[in-house]
Amino acid sequence: MSILNQKTINNVISFEGVTLHKGKHAKVKILPSPPNSGITFKRTDLKSKNLINATFQNVTDAKLCTTISNEYGISVSTIEHLMAALYGKGVDNAIIEIDQDEVPIKDGSSKFFVEAIDKVGLKLSDTPIKIIKILNKIEIKDNNKTIKIEPSSASLQIDFEIKFDNPKIGTQRNSINVYENDLENIYNSRTFCLYEDIAKLKEMN
Repeated sequence: MSILNQKTINNVISFEGVTLHKGKHAKVKILPSPPNSGITFKRTDLKSKNLINATFQNVTDAKLCTTISNEYGISVSTIEHLMAALYGKGVDNAIIEIDQDEVPIKDGSSKFFVEAIDKVGLKLSDTPIKIIKILNKIEIKDNNKTIKIEPSSASLQIDFEIKFDNPKIGTQRNSINVYENDLENIYNSRTFCLYEDIAKLKEMN
């Protein structure tokens, strides 16, 4: 299957579960969508103004999870694990119906979503994918945090490292080529929380 043509899922994916930050029970359906429609979240608990395009321009918060909002302030949060699965499997177009403002956490990784996509399979279109090309090196530093993006001819290579002053976590590093490597370990990577951060989380509600 060509990575250069747009894809959607072959059939509807339905699931439900508890949300991480608000403890709500959410029901979700992922539906196939035509080329050039992108990934769109639809809040089915609302009757109007309930569509949110999953683009970087619509990211409104990134504290402990990723939240996107539309022009009317309607939002959906904790989308990162589902979005990672869609990207990793090459799904360019889909409608995600959800009856809450947060995606269920499942096991804290992308594994569930990847397996659900694999189960229904993908539908290939004749429409080419849209590509963002990095022309110049970009680097951002924030205290001891750094991210750097550099041009690449035909690949997406990610080299990342975390350093925690915690013996259970310590320093961990991984380097992958998204289009060539087996991404199973990436899909299975779970979100985590340090015990000493729980009080801060409660203060943030």
